[in-house]
Amino acid sequence: MSKDIMKIESMKHMTKVLEIEKLQDPKIFHIYLVQHIGQISKETVKVGDFVKRYEKIGEMQGNISSPVHSPVSGQVIDIKEMILPNKKMAKTIVIKNDFKNEEIEKEKREISELENYKKEKIIEIIKNSGIVGEGGAQFPTYVKYDIKNKKVKTFIINGAECEPYLTSDYSVIKSFANELIKGIKIVKYLINPKNIVIGIEKENLELKQILKKAILEEKMKIKIKILPTSYPQGSELQLIASVTGKKIKKGELPINKGVVVSNVSTVKSVYDAFFKGAPLVERIVTVSGENLEKIGNYLIKIGTPLEHIIKILEPNENSKIIFGGPMMGQEIFDKSTATIKGTSGILFLKNEGEIERNNCISCGYCVEVCPMNLMPFEFAEFYEKKEYKMMAKTNIMNCIECGACEYACPSRVPLIESIKNGKENLMKMEVNK
Repeated sequence: MSKDIMKIESMKHMTKVLEIEKLQDPKIFHIYLVQHIGQISKETVKVGDFVKRYEKIGEMQGNISSPVHSPVSGQVIDIKEMILPNKKMAKTIVIKNDFKNEEIEKEKREISELENYKKEKIIEIIKNSGIVGEGGAQFPTYVKYDIKNKKVKTFIINGAECEPYLTSDYSVIKSFANELIKGIKIVKYLINPKNIVIGIEKENLELKQILKKAILEEKMKIKIKILPTSYPQGSELQLIASVTGKKIKKGELPINKGVVVSNVSTVKSVYDAFFKGAPLVERIVTVSGENLEKIGNYLIKIGTPLEHIIKILEPNENSKIIFGGPMMGQEIFDKSTATIKGTSGILFLKNEGEIERNNCISCGYCVEVCPMNLMPFEFAEFYEKKEYKMMAKTNIMNCIECGACEYACPSRVPLIESIKNGKENLMKMEVNK
């Protein structure tokens, strides 16, 4: 087994061929005020207020933050702490949908108007639209594109959706190729890269012709890079290495190496913000798994509770439910948990019950598959002994939590649990110094 050729059954065939469907809206939305890296947004509404679709209901706080908008029109019926997909609690605006979808007035623009706008104005549009990385990181996009005086050699659009089951980015490319290329045109104007590359995996080779047609129609110079179908090819550091040959350390900013990376869906949201005047209030989500018949790629409004999705799609009751992919996603136990801007997938998998965990047998498989050249079995050992400083010394913070180690482990050692908890303990130790 090798970190360069790690193969995981993709299961993407289940949803790749299906057209995007719109999921029926729920009666109640749970809009978290934190669904981005950075400081939590501050509510701009109070209980009893009527809000319109696209209206800002949470404003930025601090230098790195992101506003939040209402996906529907209706009444604010509560503001309370609710559980996030990562099991942390966050202040949440609860909106009762009136199903009228009254919208605020939006400013729509044409492609010919692009160069009439100063770069600062376009970044402000992206900022005010609440766009964050939709690949899962949820880093505020306006921060990434505000490069100051730095030079960008390569702008990479990440279409390498390496997690099993997930085809949300695939469906965005397939259905919105022209909009994607126009979104790229906006980013090109902002960061002026020497090279633009769209990365797609070999198993999705059929997307190449769709992209080439859109690139030609928009008269853009963009390279399409066919990437190995391996895991975790879609991770930012692995993607940069595959496209540019540059090795970037965990925690190092790609812009310092002349690289900017954006997810496919994020760039499509940039298009929506500039040309349609629409903030980020909905996204394509892959809903799949062996315990669900009504699989597909669904357009789902952000803040849609899991309990509503279960009611509409009727999965098997005895399901393991994951937000995201099976490797890096979060298992969900509370059905009030709602979709966020980074929710690319919702999976209903067979519930294996209690997994039998055994002791490490020193086989070394976890080391072989680690894309960051770490020794995951050491982290589990140090965590068990509460030797957190040793975890730091062995570079635990370089771990990208891709889950490859645990997937490869024949003893089912809870490596990712040890790594995540170890990182949290180290951060608490740092704060309490």
